[in-house]
Amino acid sequence: MPVPKLTRIFEPITLGQVEIRNRIVMTGHGTGMAQSHLPSAQHAAYYRERSRGGVGLIGMAFPQIHPSSQNVPGEVRAYLPEVVPGLRRIADGVHEHGAKIVMQLGHVGRQSSSTWSEHPLWAPSSIPCPLNREMPKEMEPEDIDEIVAAHALAARHAKAGGMDGVEIHSGYGGYLLACFLSPFSNHRTDEYGGSTENRARIILRALDAVREEVGPDYLVGMNIQGDDFSPGGLDVAECQAIARLIAATGKVDYFVVKGSTYYSASQNVPDMQHPKMVWVPLASAIKQVVEVPVVAVGRVTEAEEAERVLAAGQADLVAMTRQHIADPDTVNKLREGRDDEIRRCIGCNQGCIDRLFKITHTTCVHNPAAGYELELGAGTLRPASARKRIVVVGGGPAGMKCAETAARRGHEVILLERREALGGQLRLAARVDGREEIAEVIRYLEVQLSRLPVEVKLGEMASAESVLAIAPDHVIAATGSAPGRRIVGNLSYGLPPVAGIDSDRVLSTWDLLEDGAEVGERVLVVDDGEGGWKGVSVALQLAAGGREVHLSTPLGYVGAAIGPFSQNKMLPRVFDAGIRMHPFSLLTEVRDESAILRKEGRPFELESIDTVLLAGWHTPVTDVYFDLKGRGARIDRVGDAVAARTMLEAIHEAERLARRV
Repeated sequence: MPVPKLTRIFEPITLGQVEIRNRIVMTGHGTGMAQSHLPSAQHAAYYRERSRGGVGLIGMAFPQIHPSSQNVPGEVRAYLPEVVPGLRRIADGVHEHGAKIVMQLGHVGRQSSSTWSEHPLWAPSSIPCPLNREMPKEMEPEDIDEIVAAHALAARHAKAGGMDGVEIHSGYGGYLLACFLSPFSNHRTDEYGGSTENRARIILRALDAVREEVGPDYLVGMNIQGDDFSPGGLDVAECQAIARLIAATGKVDYFVVKGSTYYSASQNVPDMQHPKMVWVPLASAIKQVVEVPVVAVGRVTEAEEAERVLAAGQADLVAMTRQHIADPDTVNKLREGRDDEIRRCIGCNQGCIDRLFKITHTTCVHNPAAGYELELGAGTLRPASARKRIVVVGGGPAGMKCAETAARRGHEVILLERREALGGQLRLAARVDGREEIAEVIRYLEVQLSRLPVEVKLGEMASAESVLAIAPDHVIAATGSAPGRRIVGNLSYGLPPVAGIDSDRVLSTWDLLEDGAEVGERVLVVDDGEGGWKGVSVALQLAAGGREVHLSTPLGYVGAAIGPFSQNKMLPRVFDAGIRMHPFSLLTEVRDESAILRKEGRPFELESIDTVLLAGWHTPVTDVYFDLKGRGARIDRVGDAVAARTMLEAIHEAERLARRV
């Protein structure tokens, strides 16, 4: 039975002529899974698994409608007739398990790179995107005609491929159609610029062309802005006017309401720096002025949140998109009253959108099967051919995941952790203000281990002797990594050891977060090139506590390894906090009352520094591993014990290793 307080999310709804089995949506999102720009078996498995998990409506993200548009290399080119068989395989897999699927009709406009398309970017005006910074071609009337026809052609292919509908994508986000809609990016003086009606003209023409192509009974939705959060752009009132204009045509069956351009890029895929349900007020504003069903989007991860949105009449459906990347079985688990077993999205963006910028496909930091369903998805975990006693040394994310997967395969598992609680470095990271959601990774794994025959021994400082005394058949060293007084990043630049590094004024993030060490009033936070959240988040927390904070990095700017959408929110926060940044800088000496940086190749003294806080690369902890290996034990190591990286590598490698043992 479903959880009693949840009723509305399970109600069916009809969009156009299509009945959707519940009110939960997985909206279109980049996956990067195309092969030679065509739908792939990976696509089919990815969407099929979400349908199997119980979601009502799925959006297939951003197939490109025209050669002038390519978001990333791994996206489908919907204008190719060869896409139809692949779309059919995707639709059949989704329909087999009861969900419905729509294909988006996408054009990125100026918010891309001609590297991918070998074609000039197209936009309403010759103004470059503030993030991608490539000058687009100002579209001529014949180009606009071509884009209108391209929407219809892609819709034809979607219908032939068995899709339940199409969704005109780029009415939001600053992509092509939204670029026309907003005065922020549309400076035209012809019939496609100026008034609201003129700026909406291309959207209305595209909608007409799509509807004429697919007929009156086929499902047609549209993404629109509720606010584009850009200077001189669209506010809520004008977005309401645009929604009324589109709805008045009678040719659109639902709206998905979002808000952003690449000027406000962090809003495109809002991470944990943003509040939950960040765009729900925008959906509510649009719903107030149209009769068309509205989908609310934006950091909804809890069923109770979705239920409140529906009960309050703020929307007719609620998207839980990244939540379904993290756990495709979310809806089924809710129906079965297993909500504590749901693997919740933590809003880190590391495994999903950030991976697209690295030109690979979507996954999830704590769901290794996401994007790898053919290898790791439902039904792929096989029982072990022989039951073994496996000892896992280390209870961080890698150790916990190894223990879970090995136990699911039928092994006897004993997990040893030196601390009095599981979670390793993630537990420390979750203590930083604004990063608390990371604790969900630990919570989920703790729930799994509590339901499996895993013997967890806390406060156990493992040694080779104590491990061998358990008589294991196999050992997995998941001992993680640790900070030290050697600044690892300096080695990349050929620098000698830092003079004065053993001073009592030099601390690590562990000293601060685990041991509660006191820091002085003037603090230098040292990122030695890792470039992630460690240095930035600690610096923000110290600044919020009233310290004068300096943050050094050898990179061109702080947090350079953080995904670009998250950077778009993070960097203004760093500026607003008054943190003094020192790019192109490496710590070379700690003196009694100052720190010496090599800044832009020259010595630079920071005076009156009370505390130097090391927030960079760690070193693998390998003593137990090499001791046991030297004694002939059957042993593997995993995660940071191999090389210090992130929670994604730790959890994904652990899943794969435990399947091999």
